[in-house]
Amino acid sequence: MEDFNWVYMMEKMQDIRLFSSLHVRQTKKDSIISSQELDLLSRILLSGEALTPLELTVMMGLSKSAVSRLIERLEKKRLLTKLYNLKDKRSYTLLITEQGNQELEQTYRYYLEPIYKLRRTLGEERFENLTTQIKYANHILQNGR
Repeated sequence: MEDFNWVYMMEKMQDIRLFSSLHVRQTKKDSIISSQELDLLSRILLSGEALTPLELTVMMGLSKSAVSRLIERLEKKRLLTKLYNLKDKRSYTLLITEQGNQELEQTYRYYLEPIYKLRRTLGEERFENLTTQIKYANHILQNGR
């Protein structure tokens, strides 16, 4: 039987929220992109291929309209470009522009510093264990198992 001690579980949830908020840095004052925009660009870069808006919606856990707004802002900033499907002009994938790549290069160290600090402090093995467990937990929550 599952333990439904809600006080205990709320304490754990607060620990998770605190962890999440501590490793997310606010946008640098001189940066032209928000942390969500950086996340979207990073996901495209890490995928190694052009992604569709729907794929980004699933990956980021955001609504279609939120992803559409991010794409629109990044396109206006010339950090992202749409590559339309020749057969279906409504369908497109997203590519990072050279300017987008430069922006990622300039800001990645700032945003990742809390994670680098965690790795330095925990050591490689404990850091790998932590990130493996977080990835597994994300998988469970996204896929229901």
